[in-house]
Amino acid sequence: MDVAMAVLGAVLVTYGWYWAGVTESRTTAYAMGAGAIMLGLGFAFGGGSPLIALGAIFALLGTMNAWNESSQDRTYGMFALLLAVIALLAYGNDDGLGYGVLALGAIAALHFVSAALVPANKGFKALIGWATLFAGAVIVFVALEDFTGIAIG
Repeated sequence: MDVAMAVLGAVLVTYGWYWAGVTESRTTAYAMGAGAIMLGLGFAFGGGSPLIALGAIFALLGTMNAWNESSQDRTYGMFALLLAVIALLAYGNDDGLGYGVLALGAIAALHFVSAALVPANKGFKALIGWATLFAGAVIVFVALEDFTGIAIG
């Protein structure tokens, strides 16, 4: 679970760079596609949690949106909302990834707002991109807390 959450955090960092306008779409699509495949295989063969399955779907939809340069897709926004709800429910489960899962839920909710409710606002999208990058880094640090020796939560 820790490695899968670290991969999900890396996917969020990658997608945050794209939403902030730092990278181009094809570069982001390849990196996120690799993350989506790793998360999907980890869920299928590693007995992962529903949070990881939704993370794989989120990464796959993000990959498709980045590839087509249509990151304001409302379908992506609805899956981001679903991921936010599942992450916030998992936060109450207290599986040791509390703050990382809370950051994932908050960022997924903001992606829902940006993609589904206010898709035309590029400034808000860039702000959400930088917040996504920061939340992804928090998730990576929380997931790899044993390796880094840094305790956030």
